[in-house]
Amino acid sequence: MNIASVRNNSGQQDYILKEDNKTVLKLRYKSDLGTARVETETERRVLIIEDEGLLRTRLILKNEYGVRIGSLSYDNFSDTHGSVEIENTKFRFLIQHNTPGSELHIYKGSRRNEIYNCQLSFDDINNSKGIKYQPPAFTIALSWYLFLKGLVKGKTAFNEAIIL
Repeated sequence: MNIASVRNNSGQQDYILKEDNKTVLKLRYKSDLGTARVETETERRVLIIEDEGLLRTRLILKNEYGVRIGSLSYDNFSDTHGSVEIENTKFRFLIQHNTPGSELHIYKGSRRNEIYNCQLSFDDINNSKGIKYQPPAFTIALSWYLFLKGLVKGKTAFNEAIIL
């Protein structure tokens, strides 16, 4: 069972993803700075998450050098489902709020092609937003982790160049 524990501290959220009692992803997201410190088994990165949407929520993911590597957008003004794109690889996500807890599902293409799911365990029960709110930083980081892990192979994209 994949379990992600969530802890809300003042000004930051801490996420720990465990697969079979082994920590595979740590994330510390500071919403005021828009930075996410991500640590996997093999990498440590600082990712920048910027809001670019006007009417729709669209978040842009940049690496520590400011180069765009992905984006997240919600469907139909919802905060429970949408899409994440990491280096030309598109994922779909769905957050289900069940009675015992919440679950995050990641799909490649349609909902029939689920590639990952995890249960969300909130440590801060006194949070005013409660279990119904899930910040997008973890969804982006989990998609990035799946991209690095190689569960989904991306399509190579070539830009057209004009040589004069």
